[in-house]
Amino acid sequence: MKKFVLPALLLMLGAMAFAQTEENRKMQEDERKKKMDAQMGGMTEKEGWARKGGLGLDLAQLANINPYAGSGSNRLGLGGAIAYNANYKKNRLSWKNVLNINLSTQRIGQGLVQAGSDVKNPFEKALDIFSLNSNMAYSVKEGSKWAYSLDATMISQLLPSYIDATNKKIYLKEIKAGAFNTSLVSKLFSPATITVAPGIKYTHDSHFSAFLSPAAMQAIVIGDKNVANLGIHGTKLKDGSTTEYKQSKIGLGAMAKLVYTNTFFKKLNFTSDLSLFSDYLDKPQNMDVFWFNSLGLEIFKNFNLLVKGDVFYDDNKTNNITDINAIGGISGKGKRPNFIQQLLLTYNRNF
Repeated sequence: MKKFVLPALLLMLGAMAFAQTEENRKMQEDERKKKMDAQMGGMTEKEGWARKGGLGLDLAQLANINPYAGSGSNRLGLGGAIAYNANYKKNRLSWKNVLNINLSTQRIGQGLVQAGSDVKNPFEKALDIFSLNSNMAYSVKEGSKWAYSLDATMISQLLPSYIDATNKKIYLKEIKAGAFNTSLVSKLFSPATITVAPGIKYTHDSHFSAFLSPAAMQAIVIGDKNVANLGIHGTKLKDGSTTEYKQSKIGLGAMAKLVYTNTFFKKLNFTSDLSLFSDYLDKPQNMDVFWFNSLGLEIFKNFNLLVKGDVFYDDNKTNNITDINAIGGISGKGKRPNFIQQLLLTYNRNF
């Protein structure tokens, strides 16, 4: 009997040591993940509210005073991006909210636009996007990857846009002086695209989620009547009119949304958010696309070098067609995808 006691005792001690080692390893791994989330500005899935803010800057400045002939002009570029996340979790309920603002302007040259005028050389607008997204999900059961969900999104702009009749560039204010003749083409909530979609959400893990709604409502709203009457923002002519356009358009269709986020090599952060909408009532084969992408490299704690690349397409809207051989780089209007790229230095902070 004794000859079996010693081996059995050794086996039990070995099992206890292995279990303790595994427990320590798991604790170390959890601690490592927490530290990485803190370093990378990640948001942990904890009960209650978790908040995160990010600020990105896009600055360019050149002063050329008393320049030689042909040596160039002053340049001032101002822009940036603001992102704010507020997430709430309690038991089977999760609620995620995201605010994004992207702005960019520049002014080349200085002085007045013409003799006898007090109008100074204006700022051009390069980018203006204002978006809000809110997603609420309630798990089918505790620990399930499936959830009943409601997704709502609003996309518009913050500042007014004035297009010049000759060079087709966009400016921040109305100018009727010198070579400039600008008119209002868009502003806050003129237009705005609003989507509300009840559906089902699948969360595979902290990196990937998918949302599908068979009954999504998408509305184009134009608060300014004069902006609506330009006929370029997706609404239709009023009945019996050839010049006046409706100030809203309601679509009912299907919506799919895919989100992927991950960190590679501990310092490289990638996020991709793709939304697709097909309107049952108006050319369902032509889908609207909203695709946001970002790739960030951590330089040091909380500071990242960020590259953003976004794609927008709405089959109801017409865009300026980029042409490097045309005056002002624009050759008319048409249905085209809109590609936007930014390079930013960002600062992220959890609250």
